[in-house]
Amino acid sequence: MQSPWRSLTAWPGRTGPAVLYAVIVFGGSVVPPPSSGISPAGPFGLVGADKWLHAATYAAFVVLVVYALWTVTPRLLVVAVVVASAYGAGLEVVQSFLPLRSFDLLDMLANVLGALLAGVVLWVLSRRSALPWEKRIRSD
Repeated sequence: MQSPWRSLTAWPGRTGPAVLYAVIVFGGSVVPPPSSGISPAGPFGLVGADKWLHAATYAAFVVLVVYALWTVTPRLLVVAVVVASAYGAGLEVVQSFLPLRSFDLLDMLANVLGALLAGVVLWVLSRRSALPWEKRIRSD
């Protein structure tokens, strides 16, 4: 039986998308924002479009981290959500030191909510059937 942690090193092609995505998100987080900015109103007019973008970005990150781990267990979903949330929080702190960026607690909250939502959706999907990429780990 091979653990998911060992799978990370045994098959680096599965970790590549998550690492590349993290690098792209870092790049987008540290460059100066476009002068036109993002449309202030998001879907349904409840929160700004940037918060939806933050949530979607970190939801996708959770999916890629879970893909890299080969399998879905409650513990690994928690790990994926924590990794994505911590990465988002870290980038918010980095932005506080940049001249044209700023720390935003609501952005951090959107990151965490997006990561949590993805974790819940993946957990529900994994209980119904194996996800397409999931490698079932036997406990023989």
